[in-house]
Amino acid sequence: MNATALEMAQRIGLIGDLHGDVGALLTISQSMKERDIDVLLALGDVGVPWPGENWSNRLSKISKRLASRSQILYFVEGNHDDHRLLRIFQTGSDGPAELRSNIFHLPRGYRTVLASGKTLAALGGANSIDFEHRVQDVSWWPQESITDDDLEVLGFTHADVLVGHDAPLDVPSLDTVLAGTDRYWSKTGLAYARQGRQMFHRGFLQVSPELYLGGHYHLPVDETVGYFNGRRGFATRVVLLDMVQGHTASNAILDTESLVMEFFTTGGKTVPQPAGQVTDLKMELGGRWMIHTLGSRHLFDLDKLTVERLPGSGAEPLESDRVHSLRSIVSARIGEPGRWTMRGDDLVEYYWHVSSIIRHIERLSS
Repeated sequence: MNATALEMAQRIGLIGDLHGDVGALLTISQSMKERDIDVLLALGDVGVPWPGENWSNRLSKISKRLASRSQILYFVEGNHDDHRLLRIFQTGSDGPAELRSNIFHLPRGYRTVLASGKTLAALGGANSIDFEHRVQDVSWWPQESITDDDLEVLGFTHADVLVGHDAPLDVPSLDTVLAGTDRYWSKTGLAYARQGRQMFHRGFLQVSPELYLGGHYHLPVDETVGYFNGRRGFATRVVLLDMVQGHTASNAILDTESLVMEFFTTGGKTVPQPAGQVTDLKMELGGRWMIHTLGSRHLFDLDKLTVERLPGSGAEPLESDRVHSLRSIVSARIGEPGRWTMRGDDLVEYYWHVSSIIRHIERLSS
């Protein structure tokens, strides 16, 4: 195997935050081997190399065990990685940095084409919300932050898959959890973490991926969200893996052709997937729904067949800002403008409504 193994892989084993847990890495490696996975990709916070330990011997131990299984490990950096040490291995090229013959770091802005023809880009790094409690160049590194130079290297070309550590903005299932934990952190830490996520989001919009894979938040997330990059709307499936010390989906297998994923615990137990998210609202679904667009919300009652626009603070008032009888949903798909018709009156048979980009479709009741 060599540095082209990632490009040749039909299936890739994905790993959440390791935090230096070599035992967990080797357990996942064995579980992946039993599923015929030879290429592994860790999504940040690997924690090896790490200062204050014999990290060279640890790398060699990992390399030897991987070699016995004919596996190769790639990784992007997170925030809890020694960024200064990682830069020692970077040769100045934009290709993977070789730490060992079967362990490679994917630098920020790295791009490649997979065997399936799908394109992949990498944008590691994130800001540590607890940086005030860490020691610079011992357990925290300013180089963890994504920079303008990193985004310039990444460029504005679309990639089908983006791998990183942080998360884009406006992921409802993630943001709901984070809002409940803000009280545990200082204002300075929250602002620093928010700044890092905003920088990652800029890169995310530059790439506009179909699938994003990350970690960082120690929370499994699998949600499709609509975005607008200034030129067009697009939908991205955002997948975040749990840390390997958790008990939920901390690793996964990605089929590089279909982009279908299977999820597993650190111990190799399959994690069942919940009922699929509604990404395309249809009349026949029934129930009450809230469509969130860039600037407004739209309340649909598909049992009573009504729709009402609830304009956001910056949205212009429209005729549809009251309860209307719904005539048809022409299109209501995440990542695209919505289009539906409402019944008219004696003068007009029906009205059209064209929304801005749909970001989320929320089920209110079934």
